[in-house]
Amino acid sequence: MADITNPSTTSAKSYSDFGALGELRGKAQRNEKGALRESAEQFEALFIQMMLKSMREASDVMKSDMLHSNAQETFQGMYDKELSMSMAKRNSLGFADVVVKQLSQQQTAPSTAELMALRQKVNPLTASGMPLNKPVLPMSLQQPAQAAMPLERQVIKQLRLNQALPLAPVRSEP
Repeated sequence: MADITNPSTTSAKSYSDFGALGELRGKAQRNEKGALRESAEQFEALFIQMMLKSMREASDVMKSDMLHSNAQETFQGMYDKELSMSMAKRNSLGFADVVVKQLSQQQTAPSTAELMALRQKVNPLTASGMPLNKPVLPMSLQQPAQAAMPLERQVIKQLRLNQALPLAPVRSEP
């Protein structure tokens, strides 16, 4: 059983314990193996607590004002916090596993500096990278000679008048 009086043996039991979170940050900076998992559990606990808080706020409409008190809200918040921590430790949602998997894949990816060094080894001429914008070239002051475009001659054809249709008589005004 862990000695709770020794702060170095206890892990961050709550994400609001700033001393334990400072130790967790130190572990993460030293790349200790359990730091990623513990951070993911803390994040899952925070997510679960926010979810529980939203659920309680949604059901507050149905509660009676006679049984409502500030003390009850305080203890309800503390209970939700502890419940979220225990649910995260049991990995009930599996959210921490997803976070650990995603972040451990990112840790194995090479850094940008390593990728640039590899690119320079492959082709030292293109090592400077690709420009973000196309280089702007100045306009030439000399007009290039352009060939004339041939124009098609338009021929107007005369339409035949249809003899079957009589022309409308012109009205003369009185």
